Amino acid sequence: MDGVIRDYLTRELVQDPAVLPLTNTTPLLESGILDSLGLLTLVVFIQEQFGIEVDYVDIVPENFASVDAICAYLSSRTATQASGAIDPS
Repeated sequence: MDGVIRDYLTRELVQDPAVLPLTNTTPLLESGILDSLGLLTLVVFIQEQFGIEVDYVDIVPENFASVDAICAYLSSRTATQASGAIDPS
């Protein structure tokens, strides 16, 4: 999962991968890789790629701070959907 997200970010949002190599812990927001428009395109990509609906209340810096943070968010959403838990939102 992290490779798919990292590849997407590198391909679509990193201006010069040689200058700013992207790792799982690179701060996406602080480094300027992810801005508001980039975040929206990333959310659309995640929804299409992983079949997970990203609720607007989940679009917070903590969930999109790094590739690791995105993977943790996706894992929690996948676990919630797999368990059949009802989303209270």
